[in-house]
Parts: sequence; C-alpha cells; structure tokens
Amino acid sequence: MVVQNNKTIYILGAGSMAKETYQIYLDAGKKKYVAGFLINTPSAKESLWDKKIYQSNVIDNQQNKILLIAGIGNPVRKYWVEELKNRGYEFDRAVHESATIGYNTKIGPGSIICAEATLTCDIIIGSHVILNNNATVNHDCVFENFVTIGPGANIGGKVTIGEGSFIGIGSILSHNIKIGARSFIGAGSVVISDIPDDVLAYGAPAKPIRKIDKKDWNNLI
Repeated sequence: MVVQNNKTIYILGAGSMAKETYQIYLDAGKKKYVAGFLINTPSAKESLWDKKIYQSNVIDNQQNKILLIAGIGNPVRKYWVEELKNRGYEFDRAVHESATIGYNTKIGPGSIICAEATLTCDIIIGSHVILNNNATVNHDCVFENFVTIGPGANIGGKVTIGEGSFIGIGSILSHNIKIGARSFIGAGSVVISDIPDDVLAYGAPAKPIRKIDKKDWNNLI
C-alpha cells in the first residue's frame, strides 16, 4: 500500500533507511515514480542503487508536482520535514505489501511501515513514524509523530510513545506503559514501566540512565 497518487516521489536521505524506504516502492512496482534521493549536506556519492542523489534545492518550486517521504532513521528528521511542510510540500505514506495492518488502524502521512511489520487493531500511528522490519504492535497503541521503532521490536497493547522517541532493535515493551517524548530505548531492552521524556534508557528491566538532548542523537543512532 504505497499512497502516491502517481506523483513523482523524492526520498529524503541517502543512507540505510532511505534504501529501506525505496525497497517499499520497488516491491510495490512503483519504481518509476521515484525520482531519487534528496540530501541537504554535501556528499561524495552521486547515486544510491539506480537512483541519483540530489541536493535539496532541486525540488524548489515543485510543491504541486511531487511528494516527499523521509527515509531517515534518526528522529531529528523532524526539523527538515517541518521546514519542508512549512514551504508547502506534502508527504507520501509507504506501507510494505507484506505488512499486516489490522482493523481500525490509522497511519499518518509521511509514515513508513517496513516489510513483515504487524499492527493488530485500534492503533494510531502519527505522522512521519517509522516502523521497521518485523516489528509487532498490539492493540490500542498510540505512537506520536516522528517515533522510530527498530527492527524486531515487540510492543504490547495500550502503549503510548511520545513524539520523537526511538525504540531500539529487538526491544520489548510491556502492556500499559508510556514512553515519553524524545527518549531513546537501547537495543534489546525490556521495558516494564513508564519512561520519562528526554532520557536514554536500557536494560532488562529498562531504566533511565541519563538525560539526552538534540546533540546526542547522532551518537546514539
């Protein structure tokens, strides 16, 4: 289920998550609609797979002709996405054809659901959320905007995850807990109680280790 209305697509980013995002379009038979990858910093690479890497100004004044999607695993993608939205650009939604999407599950614009992910029922996925390969999400969960869920994470029912938080590879989140905004849950953690905003937490059971802020994210991801 790639929702792109036959418009040209540019994928923000040119790293590993950008490749995962392009794979969704490839598997859906939508390769021809993807023009390439966009970056806003210098790069030695000119292409990624069979698509060109462009500097972000190539899309200037094309708001009505294209759709964007942020293939960037770091939650600080928020700042670039919001700048583009303020300029009038719209975002696609990409759901891999092998993902299982249950009844009354809502997925916001800009979100990416990768291969073999499973969402059961009555789930709200905000905008620009990334749910990686083989992650599972149980009933009545709410993920706020810019949440990132790592591959193979298992999330119980009635879990709320605040804006911009990152759940590491293979983590387990028990039922009825809340993860605050902009927090990072380390890979393989077992979370059985609430985690506050703006912390690094890991372990089994997971516990807050220290406070984090925007400058920490490039070292954490």
